[in-house]
Amino acid sequence: MQNAMVGASGERLRAALKVVDAVTNGRSLWIATCNSIGTLPPELRRRFTLGTFFFDLPSPEERGAIWKIYTEKYGVSGELPDDDGWTGAEIKECCRKAYRLKLTLMESAEYIVPVSRSAAEQIKTLRQQASGKFISASYPGVYLFQESAPAPRAGRAFRDIQN
Repeated sequence: MQNAMVGASGERLRAALKVVDAVTNGRSLWIATCNSIGTLPPELRRRFTLGTFFFDLPSPEERGAIWKIYTEKYGVSGELPDDDGWTGAEIKECCRKAYRLKLTLMESAEYIVPVSRSAAEQIKTLRQQASGKFISASYPGVYLFQESAPAPRAGRAFRDIQN
């Protein structure tokens, strides 16, 4: 859409929107994502009439479904590493590394540093900003952040892949 000439980018966008309207008879659904909604002006945010959703880190059940997808995709199996705080992208990367480097999932996990650890303060800030303001993507209703002390870790936890 971008163009070096002043006004050309806007013209290209308007032309593309006309095509979308023509193809969909004016009934289109627009979905947008961003990592920090605070940077979007309110006049843009109010256009999202179906709701603004907050996607937190995946729950244990959600991570289990993600492991199933990527272990099948990459044809890897075995014990799963402790994935507490992992994102779907980190689970995918663990499976991809295990496949490409011929490692076990446990060995591959040694090369993963979850964003929940490397950017813990940023994630906490995003959660606090979203609490009570956006719809939860994981459960019905408004997202609510409740800070709780992390459970003490006695050692590494392992799981078997369930078929």
